[in-house]
Amino acid sequence: MAKKTSPLPPMQPDKISNYFQAYWRGEMSLWGAFWVWGMGVGTLVGLLFTTLSLLLWQQFMLLVYTGDWPMAILGGYMLLLVYGFWLTFYSWHVVSVWRCSAHSKLAVKLAARGFVGAVAVSYWLIHALNVWLRYL
Repeated sequence: MAKKTSPLPPMQPDKISNYFQAYWRGEMSLWGAFWVWGMGVGTLVGLLFTTLSLLLWQQFMLLVYTGDWPMAILGGYMLLLVYGFWLTFYSWHVVSVWRCSAHSKLAVKLAARGFVGAVAVSYWLIHALNVWLRYL
């Protein structure tokens, strides 16, 4: 019996997804993962996230206080969307730095892993405390 072949050629992954997957797997440079994606892009995304999330929290709490529940629920979903995006980006960055540092010298590896670990813990604690003190 002859093999059936698909009329469509197999899909090739695009270069952008290969790029992000290579960082996720730790196959790229630590320099790019830490400085470009973490310090550069991560700082800009973090500033945008913090500003947007604090504005959304303010609106959400105002809507809850006034009893406008349909809009408050919509605001809650928007908050979840913003936090979901940030958590996805930040998790990707931390895992990328962690894995890319495996190919570095011991001191560089420990410094990179220690830094992203400390920032991850402290950032979320500070952000949670800020929201709690400001709006609850």
